[in-house]
Amino acid sequence: MATIHQVNHCETNIDAGNCFKLLTEQENMLMQNNKNEIYFKKGETIIKQGTKAGDILYLKTGLVKITINEGDNSLILCIKTGNHFIGTENIYGFDLHPYTVTALADTVVCFIDTSAIRQIIKQNNTFNAELYKIMTNNALITYDRFFSLTQKQLHGRFADILLCLSRKIFKSSKFDLPLSRKDLAALTGMAPESVIRIIKDFKTDNIIATKGKRIEIINEPLLQKISNVG
Repeated sequence: MATIHQVNHCETNIDAGNCFKLLTEQENMLMQNNKNEIYFKKGETIIKQGTKAGDILYLKTGLVKITINEGDNSLILCIKTGNHFIGTENIYGFDLHPYTVTALADTVVCFIDTSAIRQIIKQNNTFNAELYKIMTNNALITYDRFFSLTQKQLHGRFADILLCLSRKIFKSSKFDLPLSRKDLAALTGMAPESVIRIIKDFKTDNIIATKGKRIEIINEPLLQKISNVG
């Protein structure tokens, strides 16, 4: 049987905005009356781990990182672009945010009261099914991340992230990296020194080229092979 290799996904391809198209006029009015749209500048904290959770977040535009912190240690769970939900676990009674969300670029977020979402879920099965599909895909991302972090070597982990940023986030082989070396370490579960070394290795092997924060993937087949081998 052939082995199927997948990139360590950092976000889902599902269009979260489809959920809103499934609302009746009355439900849409309920949603509008129970949401607040807030603009965040790059670097600002959108929600903080351990604070009270009363909303789910719809990331309208921008780019964010989702991080779990424990003392001096941190792990970036994923990166999300516009048109994604964050905090869907709050719908089912989680009282505190389990992670911190930080803007990596100027970002617009809609905070939607969970009580309004619960009411809509009860009366609109199609909306409920679409939201459940999003939550299921988020769980699959977590499984992929867990496999990469626990089963792959350092070069494989870093290859996963570069492929994800290129294919899923920026949709280009050239992009300006929005993450510091420390963030890259937290995203790949390695030390910052290891990140620096691997970047140097990839440059030496002509897999990537860098200039400041700009990264260009110049040998994607080899990068994919490194990801597959792990």
